[in-house]
Amino acid sequence: MIGMRFLPKARSGKWWLIAGCSTLLVSLLLWIIRFGLLEQPLSGTHLFRFFLLAFLLSLVFGISGWLGARRLWLLSNAGMAAGLIWMARTSGERNGWEDLAGFMNFLGLTAAGFAAGLLAELVWLVVRRMKRT
Repeated sequence: MIGMRFLPKARSGKWWLIAGCSTLLVSLLLWIIRFGLLEQPLSGTHLFRFFLLAFLLSLVFGISGWLGARRLWLLSNAGMAAGLIWMARTSGERNGWEDLAGFMNFLGLTAAGFAAGLLAELVWLVVRRMKRT
């Protein structure tokens, strides 16, 4: 796939570097949205939970890339980026419900990106098998 050349090959150690950088970036963005944009009180518990969420998402997406599912990695991260942007835009009312709705939108868009990635990988697999026959 032409647009995928910038991504490492399957089983490359670079996927772990990408997952680590993704963890730090997503953690930082979640912290900026929560504690900067929404002006919530700084809490070590929330810092750790957002870091853990970013770590788990980046680990799952990194493993998928390491296994060779580069479309899954790309679309999952696109969904996560869209979710972060949406959460930052919709969580501005600060009464609690908007924060929760923004976070749920983040999770929903991340899941939608993951589902789109799974579908893209499945379509790619079917097309590749049909070309072989």
